Amino acid sequence: MAVERYRDVSEMPRPPRPAPEQLLAAIAAVWERAHLRLRPDVPRGVSRFRTLEEAQAARQAWERERARRLRGASG
Repeated sequence: MAVERYRDVSEMPRPPRPAPEQLLAAIAAVWERAHLRLRPDVPRGVSRFRTLEEAQAARQAWERERARRLRGASG
């Protein structure tokens, strides 16, 4: 694919505009794919902690586990 350079934005061709039906279908497909890949898996319920440090440690553990799962899903 060739790289084209422009001196000014006015020299650039206008981007293609899909028909409204195609655009809606494309947006729906992207949302569905994102929903399936990045389903929110927040721990259910309410957790009580004795200290702020315990709460922060629990959150960090949850975030590490989520990041591990997302890295596994993308590969």
